Amino acid sequence: MSSLPIIDFSIFYNGTEADRAKLAATIAEELKKHGAMRLINTSITAETIEEGFKWGKKFFSLPVKEKEAIPNERNADPQRGWSYVGSENTSKLDMLENDGLEDEKEHFDHSSAADTEFPSKWPSESSIPGYRQFMEGLLEKCHVVGREVLQNLEQGLGLHKGELLDRCCASPIIDELRMNYYAPISTQKLNTGKYRRAWPHTDFGMITLLFQDDAGGLEVQDRFSSKPDAFIPLPHSHPTEVFVYVSNSLEYMTNNYLKAGLHQVATPIDMQDVANGILPERQSIACFIKPRREVNVGPMKQFITPERPRVYEDLTGLELHRVRVAKLYGAAVAAH
Repeated sequence: MSSLPIIDFSIFYNGTEADRAKLAATIAEELKKHGAMRLINTSITAETIEEGFKWGKKFFSLPVKEKEAIPNERNADPQRGWSYVGSENTSKLDMLENDGLEDEKEHFDHSSAADTEFPSKWPSESSIPGYRQFMEGLLEKCHVVGREVLQNLEQGLGLHKGELLDRCCASPIIDELRMNYYAPISTQKLNTGKYRRAWPHTDFGMITLLFQDDAGGLEVQDRFSSKPDAFIPLPHSHPTEVFVYVSNSLEYMTNNYLKAGLHQVATPIDMQDVANGILPERQSIACFIKPRREVNVGPMKQFITPERPRVYEDLTGLELHRVRVAKLYGAAVAAH
């Protein structure tokens, strides 16, 4: 079975110029091959990640009425607030057929306080004191790492400095942070084929940073298998580990040179043959590193060649987001 190598990102902070160049080349190679990679030792510490999961547990344990008071509206706007189990149907994004397929997760999405165009929604401070402060701080940390990854990718692809970085926000931050919670679920229910913790899908931004606990089930498409539905398990293996996916905007910008990483949350391998078992609860934290809303995410001229003709038309970051999220929710895209 294929696997993804673990890449030590501390080289970016402490390595020689030659070491850093090799790291950049490795990052570009892995994202080209798999649409995904595994990093350890970024500036986001194991303690911060663990604290994030503790805050997630507190939030998802709030009374339903308090979460319902900050609902994510199921429209084509950037997602903000709480989404109930079954609200998001990822099978609509990248699967040709999705007759009644349901996701088994709830989630909470927010952006930075500076994003006044699409304001975040928060539970009351009295209900969960300190939650907003921590979450906004975690988003800032993820934004820094996301830009560092893109900086490496620029170098690894042989692009000029800023050709990717200038397309994502420096200020205000419009990246989005998502807390995911998957309640315990029976293998019997999952084995009906109608339910999955998350169906195969790709994300909307430039790249996604994904932290997960040790419950298992995360998988990325195996592009080198003869089976079109083959996936590579990505178990949690290091306390600082972050998975990085190529997302739709970067796929568009590179004219399919970098393909978005198709991923899912399935039944872990050690539970797939268990007829009457219970999968434990699972948490993950995803940060969607977004292009600026007004920036053109159509193919960059460097990636349009006679061998690779233009695949996508020009459109803005917000227009691409609206197309994708409207498909997710079956919503109409309003004219702007």
